[in-house]
Amino acid sequence: MNILSIIIVNYKSWGILKRNLDLLASYTFEKLSLEVIVVDNFSNDGNLVPFQSDFPQFNIIENTGNWGFAHGCNLGAKHANGEILLFLNPDTLAPKESLEKMFFAYKENPQIGILSCKQSEKPSSYQKISPSIFTLFGLQRSLYKLMFPQKFKETNCQTCQCEAVSPDWISGSVIMISRAWYNRVGGWNTDYWMYSEDVELSKKVKDSGGLLLLLCNVNIVHEHGGASRINVETSALTKTEVIISQHVYIQNNFSQIQKIPSQMLLIINTLVFKSVLGIIGVFLFFLPKARVQFFILKNCLKYYFSAIIHRTWISPKSEKFNQK
Repeated sequence: MNILSIIIVNYKSWGILKRNLDLLASYTFEKLSLEVIVVDNFSNDGNLVPFQSDFPQFNIIENTGNWGFAHGCNLGAKHANGEILLFLNPDTLAPKESLEKMFFAYKENPQIGILSCKQSEKPSSYQKISPSIFTLFGLQRSLYKLMFPQKFKETNCQTCQCEAVSPDWISGSVIMISRAWYNRVGGWNTDYWMYSEDVELSKKVKDSGGLLLLLCNVNIVHEHGGASRINVETSALTKTEVIISQHVYIQNNFSQIQKIPSQMLLIINTLVFKSVLGIIGVFLFFLPKARVQFFILKNCLKYYFSAIIHRTWISPKSEKFNQK
């Protein structure tokens, strides 16, 4: 029997996760068996045990802490028995036919390293540009767009006439990868707490000769948001982690000659723009969006101080940082 191991990392997204699991529990396949593994990143809110009771057919486990998306994915993979792994966000809803089409498309094409598909409710752009010294932040990307407009062509799977495309990298919300490829590239890099881990995973597979393929005629609904926008402080935290993940990506993937100037450019850009927005946030603190900017500045200053003291770009929220 063909086994597809679906791995879902959850953090306080119980509502949409229930819809996800209810849908998966309703499926029966002739040529495919689903193994569903949910890793709860220590939500610690009393919902784990009821979920384990409601879905006894699924393996729902608790992480030792909220060590981030990559860590949760790796923990789920350790418990998986299938030769093909599908990492899904909790806020996705996967139709039965989409799972079948993806699984057998992967098995039938030995060139594929990572497979994904169209995502809705929002348009799924596949013109994702891998980070470089020229595309780190807004001003650079604007100049890069002027020089290479074809790379930023506004195309997405809702308007594309192709059956499949090969993007620069594939979003971590829907990633299918074989156990062989997962082991070959060392799984997900837990240097990242949140964001950019999917970019690096895609890069490792691509650099090792694997094909990145996105099926435009297959759809999985991605409702977006999950637990990342619960309140002002949570929103500020996730937006700060975007910046932190960029520093980690630079350190892990840029050439030696590009690392220092890229890190400095990112620091300067962050401090200049976030300082302006953070100061405005002080005066407009009664507005939620303004408060978010204030907390982002506060978080970034704390992070840069930590990076100097501990001599690492790794997020202070990651397990690796806390093991030092």
